[in-house]
Amino acid sequence: MRILITGAAGFLGRACVEAVVAAGHIPRAIVRGGDAPCEDTQRGDLADMDLDTALAEVDAVIHAAASLEGDEAQMQRDTVAATQRLMQAVSAQTMPPRVVLAGSMSVYGADCAPNTLISEASPLESRPALRDAYTRTKLAQEAAARAACPEGEMWIARIGALYGPGRVWNGHLGVGLGPALIQMGSDGEVPLAHVRNAALALVLAAVTPVSGCEVVNVLDDERPTRAAYVAAMKRGGWPKIALPVGWRVMSAAASVLGRLPRAPGLLRKPVVNARLMPLRYDNAKLHDRLGWSPVVGFDAAMTEALS
Repeated sequence: MRILITGAAGFLGRACVEAVVAAGHIPRAIVRGGDAPCEDTQRGDLADMDLDTALAEVDAVIHAAASLEGDEAQMQRDTVAATQRLMQAVSAQTMPPRVVLAGSMSVYGADCAPNTLISEASPLESRPALRDAYTRTKLAQEAAARAACPEGEMWIARIGALYGPGRVWNGHLGVGLGPALIQMGSDGEVPLAHVRNAALALVLAAVTPVSGCEVVNVLDDERPTRAAYVAAMKRGGWPKIALPVGWRVMSAAASVLGRLPRAPGLLRKPVVNARLMPLRYDNAKLHDRLGWSPVVGFDAAMTEALS
């Protein structure tokens, strides 16, 4: 199959190109800048490039392009508007390719009890205005993709906290202050997704037929507790010290301080609960529906990432 990867110069996109090649398929990449990740690379911005040329003779699209930083307006442009334009171009093809949207686990709602099992059936966030800009953007991206492709084949892959070489930090751990980490709790699973494991899942989705739109959570089998993850991070030299603070303490504080005008994210209760409440996560559908198995385990991945 010929598989188009958007955002192919990014952390996840490059891993997807490698996974496409490893699976014996033909990659085509779209990048805005940087080195070409494969021979068939087209450069441009999804907002204004010739997508008909990019989509010519393509069997599937892995849409990994998104903005992780900048203000909300930039995120909306680079994530939501770009997705709308891509999906419109896909739908306009004589034989529309299958689409795999690289979504996020952040879209699930924060109004649940501790130790709840989060699965594809769990409700989405009902109060996005109280969450962070990234969550709002990923919710809007999903909605835009669904609206633009009501009858096409589409997988929405809700990916956990990506990690891998050069990237081990995630917002489920707490707050870093110099050599110290204010660690919010010690239990609850960290919803990890190693970048190579996630890329394999997206490629498997790209080659798996689907009727309409289907959601799958993309998470590693090994999901350590916060305490275990921080202990592994310490092997790399940081944090020098971890100061544990119970998430209930932070949640209670956010109930009061979150009422302040323009309160930062970790002073808003829905953000605290979504990132720090101890939860469990289900990836059974990833195995059952896509036949996925991890290519790298937690200990080996952390050794590589911290070396």
